[in-house]
Amino acid sequence: KTTMFLVNLLTRNDTDRFVPMFEIIYSLELIFIVLALVLATFVVLYIAREPKLPLTIRLRIISAILVDFVHLCSRIGVIHHQYYGPSEYVESSDLIFGSVMREIFLGYITALVAILALDRWVATKAWAWYESGARSTLIFFALQESILFSICAAVAVLVVNEYITDMESIYYFAVIVVFGASCFMIVYRHNLRVMRKMKRGAVVNQYSVARTYQIRENITLLRVFSQIARPLVIVCIPPFAFYPIFTHVPPNIGWDGLRFFSASMYDLWLSLASLVVISCLPYYW
Repeated sequence: KTTMFLVNLLTRNDTDRFVPMFEIIYSLELIFIVLALVLATFVVLYIAREPKLPLTIRLRIISAILVDFVHLCSRIGVIHHQYYGPSEYVESSDLIFGSVMREIFLGYITALVAILALDRWVATKAWAWYESGARSTLIFFALQESILFSICAAVAVLVVNEYITDMESIYYFAVIVVFGASCFMIVYRHNLRVMRKMKRGAVVNQYSVARTYQIRENITLLRVFSQIARPLVIVCIPPFAFYPIFTHVPPNIGWDGLRFFSASMYDLWLSLASLVVISCLPYYW
């Protein structure tokens, strides 16, 4: 490949004729990033010390926040390059890292719902093992995260090296979202049915009590995750409306201002989405 798909979509050559619009957008994005980074630090400390949450759930939340944390930090370097870097095409390490991390972040948050569905399905079927909190449950969690991160990293490398297009990756993860959300709802409704059956005629013994606790925990966690998903979906709708404008409107036909605005708003709204979702975590938990 002679070029790479990098996320510094704009340069000063593009934005200087629209002063101060993009300076304002970059400033707002940096404010959102800093606030999200500070808040993420406190949320991780809070979640890590929350005894009411199962260990695997705490690790799940912390893992997702850390992925977002690295993505936001890499975004600062990309903004610096867009405003102060060279206007000609370059492939610097900070741009490559920022590009890979953005694709990993997008893939991670979209595919996470499928992994959550898998995790709760196993917790439903193997309730005795999951409820015991055995060390093997941590191994299972690490396996899930490894699979999720490996898939996202592989797609990110393919996109950045232009073996697949950015829009193809969006279509791919759109399918994953639909599939994951469907599985999520199936697992949630299955747990509700199991709970209703247990309430109608459960035999109270050590195993049924443990199973009841695990099913109740599944329902609570799935309900909380669905509540967290609502603000995430709301704040993520604008970015995925902005990006197609940038990619599908031809350049140099008099609509460059709209194209550049859409590209900058795409990144701005992704940073806002991180801030909103991280802010919601202490409220729901």
